[in-house]
Amino acid sequence: FSENPSKLGCATMYSGEWDVLWQACEETRTTVSMHIGSSSSMPSTSPDAPLATSMSLYAQNAQGSLADWVFSGTLERFATLKIAYAESQVGWMPFQLERMDAVWAEGRGGVGGPVLPSEQVRGRVYGCVFDDLHGLKCRDDVGIDQILFETDYPHSDGTFPHSRKVAHELFVAAGMDAGECRKVLRDNAIAAYGLERFGLG
Repeated sequence: FSENPSKLGCATMYSGEWDVLWQACEETRTTVSMHIGSSSSMPSTSPDAPLATSMSLYAQNAQGSLADWVFSGTLERFATLKIAYAESQVGWMPFQLERMDAVWAEGRGGVGGPVLPSEQVRGRVYGCVFDDLHGLKCRDDVGIDQILFETDYPHSDGTFPHSRKVAHELFVAAGMDAGECRKVLRDNAIAAYGLERFGLG
């Protein structure tokens, strides 16, 4: 799915027009996945900014997307629906959740609802990492069960064919134990996408 369907000229997350799709995904336990750039745009600061500017800001689209999923009430209405962000990394998540919780608690910006944003996200919103030491170091704030390792194959900035080496070095630097490594490398993906239905477990 798109990080921001509005940028593609489609109905917004606030319109309610996607609800039939979310209902079908929830009923079939289909996780909604979004890749960076899936709204056909990348964040930038000006028309003459170099590509490096967008490349260093790319997770901002995922931040905006998560705010839409929460403040549109979608995650609240579809209480078992799961979503995942590919190539977005996860280091941004703790602050984003803290900020959304503060806005929600203070009743600002025309949002409300009975469920705290961070509670809506817990156990249901996944982020994929391949180059995010900070995110792994703050894994308890993100939620260790919500982090997946990805290779980004076949993109040139991915880890293939050195994915195992990259993962090992990243996990060692983050001080992760064997159980945490297994979750990020395997178990979390099985849970995120319901792969136990197909014999994985």
